[in-house]
Amino acid sequence: MDEMKIHSILMDALKAANAKCDSDGHTIWIEAGGGRTLAVCVSECAPDDYGVGDEEKRTYSVSLHATFAGSFDVRASSESEAEEIVRDRFTAEDIKVSDLELDKTEVNATEVD
Repeated sequence: MDEMKIHSILMDALKAANAKCDSDGHTIWIEAGGGRTLAVCVSECAPDDYGVGDEEKRTYSVSLHATFAGSFDVRASSESEAEEIVRDRFTAEDIKVSDLELDKTEVNATEVD
């Protein structure tokens, strides 16, 4: 099964569940409530060669944290009101993750026993 077919199956399932989601054709962003967004990436992985005679290899759990940035002009009576307007637009998906630029990433790895 190729990546696009899997991506399509996931998107169809999310739409059938009336989930608020968006995609760039590779990553799927799902609104999880409370201002949280989940990201699902459909991509091919390297074959698992752990235990095939290479004793030096270990298993690691790796987390990737990404911060996005964007600038939007809004008319408001205060800075806090302007921030609230932009936050509400993002929550309502008027501003999509794909509209934002990648600001920084952080990768943390922990060895798994």
